Amino acid sequence: MHCLSISAIIVYLLTDISSTAAENICQKYLRELAQKQSEFVRCSTMNSVPVSLCVGCEEPFTEMHVAYMTLREEQNCTDTFFDKDRINIVSTTQSILVGLWTKAYCDDCFTSNNSYVFDLKRTAFDDCITKNKTKECKSCLTQYLDLNGFYLSLSKNNGRVCYDMQDSMNRTREQWSKDLGCCRREFDILLFSVVSCIIGVLPILFYGTLYVLTKRQERNRPLIEDTNRNAASTSNNASNLDANLTTT
Repeated sequence: MHCLSISAIIVYLLTDISSTAAENICQKYLRELAQKQSEFVRCSTMNSVPVSLCVGCEEPFTEMHVAYMTLREEQNCTDTFFDKDRINIVSTTQSILVGLWTKAYCDDCFTSNNSYVFDLKRTAFDDCITKNKTKECKSCLTQYLDLNGFYLSLSKNNGRVCYDMQDSMNRTREQWSKDLGCCRREFDILLFSVVSCIIGVLPILFYGTLYVLTKRQERNRPLIEDTNRNAASTSNNASNLDANLTTT
């Protein structure tokens, strides 16, 4: 009997130790996840302008994902921290942060080295601008068209282009057109003169034609009236003749 009591105590202690160990490991995983989420949030904010969220925060995002899956795959932790209330804070917080990554199409940055190729072309363009002050538009046109063409080839993917590249390309286009003034179109004075003359002549032709037609109608009106009177007179004579024949 005494031995049974000792065995029961040992089993209880082992169970309690196991439960405590499980709680401790879950708390450890939870702290690690919170730390990784915090690092990703900080990285996202620090890389917001200009946007380099995807490339700049790839490592913090990956570490956050690993920490979340570690907590999620531990059965004891799942029972403790997931689907226990309406808010479900742990998974909801993770979903919001992953949603930021997804919304920025960050995975596209690492597809077929798109980001690497884009950065090479952007660097070539920036170097050209630096080396060709005051003559950027002429000297760097090839680099700009190469960069813009590569970006356009990416945008055919339903517009799902990594937002790092979207932001970079938008800034490059603004620099090229607004800051450097390289998109100004030359004013063609000859074409402008021809178009202006055509626009100026059209009203004259319209009203001139309308005037001629009106005058022609006025000249033809007496003839039309005489024709109508003659037709009416002929009709009356024919009617009288028919009446006389009938009487006879």
